[in-house]
Amino acid sequence: MQVKDIMSTDVVVVGRNDDLGQVQDLMVTKKLRHVPVVENDAVVAMVSQRDLFKAMLSSTMGYGEKAQTAYLHSVRVKEMMTYPVVTVAPDTSVGEAAGLMVHQGIGCLPVVEGTRLVGVVTKTDLLRCLHSMSS
Repeated sequence: MQVKDIMSTDVVVVGRNDDLGQVQDLMVTKKLRHVPVVENDAVVAMVSQRDLFKAMLSSTMGYGEKAQTAYLHSVRVKEMMTYPVVTVAPDTSVGEAAGLMVHQGIGCLPVVEGTRLVGVVTKTDLLRCLHSMSS
């Protein structure tokens, strides 16, 4: 089985100059834990819930929710994004993708053809795949 068989193709992306408040709103609304950062149709980084937590903890410890929200709206994605980004091709085997996630300690892999984003595969996608194989 290949990544293209289990990946999500309806991918929400952000730009490096978007603010973290926008990213947090997207993550809450769409129930996401990872969002690719795209520039000129190429994936340049990822922003995860972990990145948001780090941003909030590093600068708003002890402040209320309004202060945290205001702070996130003042920080740009490029200040907290994780790069370089680890990617896979659509024809990568599911096992190889799982191995990359385990060894790299990541929960999401952007799927690219060349440099163009065509989908994402997450740990949840891999668990669904495993579950369907065992049923």
